[in-house]
Amino acid sequence: MKLHNLPVIARNLAARVGRRVERWLSARLRDTRTFGKRSTRAAEVLAPAASVSALGDAVRRAAVRATRRAERFQQHVIAPWREEREVLARLRDIASGDAPIIVGPWISEVGYEVLYWVPFLRWFRDRHAITPGRMVAVSRGGVAWWYEGIAGRYVDALDLYTPDAFASQAEARRSAGDQKQLEPAAWERAIVDDVRGRLGLADAHVLHPGLMYRLFRSVWHGDRGLDFLFTHTDYAPPTVPSTAADGLPSTFAAVKFYTGPALPDTPGTREQLRAAVARVAQRMPVISLDTGLGLDEHRDYLFNGVPGVLDLRDRMTPATNLAVQSQVMARASLFVGTCGSLAWLSPMLGVPTVAVYADDRFLAAHLYAARYAYRRMGAARFSVVDLRALARLSRAA
Repeated sequence: MKLHNLPVIARNLAARVGRRVERWLSARLRDTRTFGKRSTRAAEVLAPAASVSALGDAVRRAAVRATRRAERFQQHVIAPWREEREVLARLRDIASGDAPIIVGPWISEVGYEVLYWVPFLRWFRDRHAITPGRMVAVSRGGVAWWYEGIAGRYVDALDLYTPDAFASQAEARRSAGDQKQLEPAAWERAIVDDVRGRLGLADAHVLHPGLMYRLFRSVWHGDRGLDFLFTHTDYAPPTVPSTAADGLPSTFAAVKFYTGPALPDTPGTREQLRAAVARVAQRMPVISLDTGLGLDEHRDYLFNGVPGVLDLRDRMTPATNLAVQSQVMARASLFVGTCGSLAWLSPMLGVPTVAVYADDRFLAAHLYAARYAYRRMGAARFSVVDLRALARLSRAA
């Protein structure tokens, strides 16, 4: 018997039982009515028509409940279990032999990359005893050092595409409904083909991010506990390049606020963020990590004109923007920013972090995972603040 047929089997069985019970009761009713010519009282006691109808309704309701339970069991237990088995089998196939492995391309959200993808790759490397020399990481923004010890080689997608072409392709992928890279899109396959050609890796296997998303989806949806996530990840602090971000103040706060579901772009949000950054700038210099590049769907909040706030846009190019931002952040005394993206990375770098949100609907599962991950790896303090509460405290003060 195939497990994915359970809902159908349960539904059919319940319906069959219900029909048989109803037929049996109807037959008994007919017998009773015949007998009732001699004993009306017996007919009333044994099976009045109303009782048969009520019992039939009860059986049908029970069948519906059984069907729904079977469907929930299929959706939340059987389907995730089958998908996990398929993904783990695919990972074993990718790891087998000694062919190179292209991991990526990672071209979507920074937050998922640092909080899940890189730790997942570290686990994959250790689980299958793969040397970094076999692995080629493909990402964007100059983040080769994030993959130190995991991949021996790194290729940046922004070295393969102009910023405009990259942004256009990314927007087309999002418009097609593939925000999370669940399946390789045509553009991603083209990137892999380009990497194969440039590095002479015609026989390379590909570990696409979709496998990681499929494996952890049951955790994010609440069908699996955090223990499953932590048995398939390995959290460790990245090694920051020794020459990172020269010429910075000895003490400063790094700030990175961007628009998105957690911090929708409204006049009120902009006003509150400017006030919050101004308060931080009264205590220490502030370096804003806005880029002005527009490579994804998020847009940076700008703090031009706020006293004590500097920016480093002149140090950033599309191919290095994430490298500069994360290296500056690693030197900071404090990081304050939108809850998401680089805010997940900064505690791993030993930087106390204040992550701000106005809407946490899509954050709960990730906050839960992040806090446990930080505790396991001895990361820096991570605090979460509701922007509306912050504004109320400011007014009260």
